[in-house]
Amino acid sequence: MLWRNLALLLASVLSQHHVAIAQPTWPAPTDELEDIMMLNDGYRARRFADAVTPCSKGASSGRFAAAEFIRTAFHDMATGSIFTNVGGLDGSIAFELRSGENIGAAFATTLSTYAPYFSNLISLADIIAMGVYTATRACGGPIVPIRGGRKDATTAGSTSGIPVPQNPIGTFRNQFERIGYTPQQMIALVACGHTLGAVHIEDFPDIAPGSLDTTPDVFDNKIATEFVGRNSKDPLGTWGTKKNSDFVVFTSDNNATINSLTDARVFQDTCRDMFQKMIEVVPASVVLSDPIVPYEVKPSLLQLTLLDGGTQIRFTGEIRVRTTNRSVSRVQLLYKDRSGSTSSDLIATTVKGTASGFDDTFAFYGFEVTLPTASSISTFNVIVQSGSATEIFDNNGSGFKIDDSVIFQEPQSCLDDSGQLTAVAAVRKGAQPPQLNVIVKSPRASPNPIPSLSTATAPMASQSAVGEYQLYSGSYTFAAGQADGASFGVFAGSASDKDKKTNNLPTACVPLDTSPPTSTPTPSTFTFQGCYSDNAATSRALSGPVSADDAMTLEKCVDFCSKYQLFGLEYSRECYCGNNLDSSSKQLDILDCNMPCAGNQQQTCGAGNRMSLYKNNNYIAPTNPPVKGYKYFGCYSEGANARALGGASKASGDMNVEMCSDFCNGSNYFGLEYGQECYCGSGIHETSTSQPDTDCSMTCAGNSTEWCGAAYRLNVYQKVGTENSTSSTSIEPTSSSSPGTTTPSSIASTATTSSPINSNILSETSTTLSTSTTLSTSTTLSTSTTLSTSTTLSTSTTTPPPPSIPTLTGYTYEGCFPDDPASRLLRGKSREDTSNTLSNCATFCTDYLYLGVEYGAECYCGARLPSPPISPGDDAQCNVPCPGNAANDTSTCGAGFRIAVFKSITPFNPTNPVVEGYNHTGCFEDSVGARLLTGATFFDGGGMSVSKCAGLCKGFRLFGTEFGGECYCGDEFAGEKKEVGGEDCEFVCPGDSGEFCGGAGRVNVWERVGGGNGTALGSR
Repeated sequence: MLWRNLALLLASVLSQHHVAIAQPTWPAPTDELEDIMMLNDGYRARRFADAVTPCSKGASSGRFAAAEFIRTAFHDMATGSIFTNVGGLDGSIAFELRSGENIGAAFATTLSTYAPYFSNLISLADIIAMGVYTATRACGGPIVPIRGGRKDATTAGSTSGIPVPQNPIGTFRNQFERIGYTPQQMIALVACGHTLGAVHIEDFPDIAPGSLDTTPDVFDNKIATEFVGRNSKDPLGTWGTKKNSDFVVFTSDNNATINSLTDARVFQDTCRDMFQKMIEVVPASVVLSDPIVPYEVKPSLLQLTLLDGGTQIRFTGEIRVRTTNRSVSRVQLLYKDRSGSTSSDLIATTVKGTASGFDDTFAFYGFEVTLPTASSISTFNVIVQSGSATEIFDNNGSGFKIDDSVIFQEPQSCLDDSGQLTAVAAVRKGAQPPQLNVIVKSPRASPNPIPSLSTATAPMASQSAVGEYQLYSGSYTFAAGQADGASFGVFAGSASDKDKKTNNLPTACVPLDTSPPTSTPTPSTFTFQGCYSDNAATSRALSGPVSADDAMTLEKCVDFCSKYQLFGLEYSRECYCGNNLDSSSKQLDILDCNMPCAGNQQQTCGAGNRMSLYKNNNYIAPTNPPVKGYKYFGCYSEGANARALGGASKASGDMNVEMCSDFCNGSNYFGLEYGQECYCGSGIHETSTSQPDTDCSMTCAGNSTEWCGAAYRLNVYQKVGTENSTSSTSIEPTSSSSPGTTTPSSIASTATTSSPINSNILSETSTTLSTSTTLSTSTTLSTSTTLSTSTTLSTSTTTPPPPSIPTLTGYTYEGCFPDDPASRLLRGKSREDTSNTLSNCATFCTDYLYLGVEYGAECYCGARLPSPPISPGDDAQCNVPCPGNAANDTSTCGAGFRIAVFKSITPFNPTNPVVEGYNHTGCFEDSVGARLLTGATFFDGGGMSVSKCAGLCKGFRLFGTEFGGECYCGDEFAGEKKEVGGEDCEFVCPGDSGEFCGGAGRVNVWERVGGGNGTALGSR
């Protein structure tokens, strides 16, 4: 997307400042190292730290991976010499695993952990050095500065010289002097290296096993304090034994150095310096970089693509922004064309996800724009806006460079089933003919787990001319298993488009049309994005509205999600909407989405936990529109125990900014919240604070192109002329009823959420606004994917009269109860129905003893009420009309966080039936990402019963029912099982209403005894 407000933006920017913080210039040879170091969790996480997080983690009992990371670095370095400048940290340990000085599994395990990260972009030696930083930081230690640029050895180095436990002090001193350590530094390095881990008897059978201090999984100075305090359990720190290297080293200067390390701060600082010194012992040919620091702004995945006809180029990529010390509101690209002229257009970005490391956080912003080939692009700067502050990042004055002289054409390239790679390049006329370079990994002989790298070059043949570009094609055939870890690029003289991976290539190449379109085609209303993962147990891929339909088609989902940027189809019948893809959702092989749509067998509608994702091409990004007499003031939080704007209020299913402005009729401030709520006030309460604009992420119910706050967030407008007369922190009188205290679920900064909002909201005119609750729509799906939705209702600004006691034929009214979305009163099936009535809910809950209605459109079923019992509240609190009521029907259906409960006069008593040959084991937590039973899976949303599941799982030791219609089989529990109360497994079986068939995310398990396959004896 291009922005055309450049002059206005630059006027603002130039009045502020350029970024002057010392930063690496992109691209740098250490970019891969920086990425792996910084991105531990979240979007595009490299997860290098997973192996040592938590610090107690290890390959087996008693082993500590963090300690093994550090000792691997020491053993690799310790045979080097600062006098000959040979050896040091060079990765040669990969060839030395059979050396008698490298005994034990630690080194092979560590190198196997490192192997997937090794590539032409990062040396093994740099990975080993980074392992020291990662292990130390994961265990609470200091930040060890890391420099890049190490080169890997290609053979084993010296196989002697590593200190061993039985050495005398003279030998130790000589060995450490050879690698540049003074006697005092030797003591410090040994203490720092031994604060983690333990001695393993299988490696050192003549040394008593045990940890080296009492906190083997914490980077602290207990190794020093316990030795000095003479209460050390260190097997190497004992006087009088033959292999007591710690004792020999620590006492070698009359305990002076080890005493100094009993100061915790001194210990941390000293270890930082000693570890940095250790990993910077390198061969003379190595020139180390400056210490790695995180980029403030770092481009990634930049790609140009020549489009059909050659008149346009698509430019895509992502910008990673460091958010540790800034709250970003917008990121844009200011670019120069091929001639060096600054474009009058800005390239907009959208948030893709967030990530974090040990000490920093980041946000990723993606973009896609089409540019004229004639002018193209040469460099860009990045503009980051954080509230009122604006920063320009210009890559240390050189701009972020883009070379359009040679372009890898991914759409025209492919990797077929035989392993043949076909790469197509577009080369601008006048550039040299290109060649294809391929880098492959090949396994080395055991026990070395680090593959070798080899480079192959293939010529590229000229194809057709397309506009200003000439197309070339080259091919390379991979050996079995080589393609997955390979990288490749196209090179034309000094220009290149490289470091491409094969995993996203299609199996068939698509030719580029050499002629421009004769007419402008009508764009499709949507574009397929690919097959993505979805997991209700963590967070939904798309967080907006949800629909489920046994006649689902692509067109139905398009229509349902017409107001959203993205939509996805899942499990044949489910449709999800949203404006942003959750960072937990990952693109998968397109074949993972393999279920036909329920309403059109020729269309694909995802699969179990797999979403066919589409982009709405007609989507209009929401804005904060101009309002006559007002200026947009920002995104604000709700107040603490008081409304941010304490004046009149209104809620409407047709809410938009203009409606709220008209309603507030000249108030100093007005604000919009949760999509449909409007608040007025003469000032903003002092406990309400400014928030990132991305927190106000819900569109208006009456206009999807306008922002209307979010849960606990208001888009606030200020009347022009009140700036000096009304402080933004002035205190409004609190209303007679404070906002509710129910805490909403976490609000993603870029996604429209359905978090519950405060209930019992009273304006200054005592207007009651009913608020939403979070609803698990369990029974509309045949999978365990719980749908979190919110019901939107237009509420009256007139206080309703106290309702009469509700009546429902065939039921007795039990009362109006408080209901917490985190622990539902009724735990059977549930649904949301915008035409909900008491009788409709009763029909839905036919096989349950209890039913409840909440917030108008929500219906819940249950087999029982909680024990111990909960007392009902005031019936007048259940005052939201049922949305499906007939004209003269005044029945109410609960309220926000208030459920009206009815009990059937017909007795129901479902049970966990006796199954011959099986014992009922219990109700257990289960999730789509970590199933307890993984042997086989069956679905029958209309006819599942316990006996049917037992029959389907014949031959398995375990079977379980879940979500009413699901059946799972297995011989063992696949993971750690966590039992929960039986009330969590009270979905009635659709095939037998006298039986329970698990719950939402809860599996009801039976275990075979005596070898029988089981037959249900009866359940009533």
